[in-house]
Amino acid sequence: MMPPNPPAPLWRRAAALFYDLMFVIALFMLATLILLPFNGGQALPQTGPIAWAYRAYLLLCAATYFSVFWCVGGQTPGMKAWHIRLTLPARRCYATALLRFLGGLLSLLLAGIPFWLAQFHPEKHSLIDRLLKTQVTRSPPPAD
Repeated sequence: MMPPNPPAPLWRRAAALFYDLMFVIALFMLATLILLPFNGGQALPQTGPIAWAYRAYLLLCAATYFSVFWCVGGQTPGMKAWHIRLTLPARRCYATALLRFLGGLLSLLLAGIPFWLAQFHPEKHSLIDRLLKTQVTRSPPPAD
């Protein structure tokens, strides 16, 4: 029996998040491009109800990006590049992934404090990981 994979260190998680940020920015550009014809090719308003709807749309795009990758393969492209994997419960995977995404946003809004506090947990689990029974571990690099 193989030993379980060790928890992913903070620096790998941060590197994967930065890597995924590049994909999310590209996704936001594509999502905005899709909307431009509906606004006569003009920039979307920066204030008002349309601006709030646009922000919610982008948030939904980001949530979908992370949730689909987490549930389908357990790794986003950034996680794959940095050899880490998210293990989610098989039951209600998308609901758990969405809650984890929202918890991650909350963590970012709190200057990443829950993210940093995970380093003091014996298994390096963040509060959101403990609540949702998920874990981020190192994944072995692919064999050549």
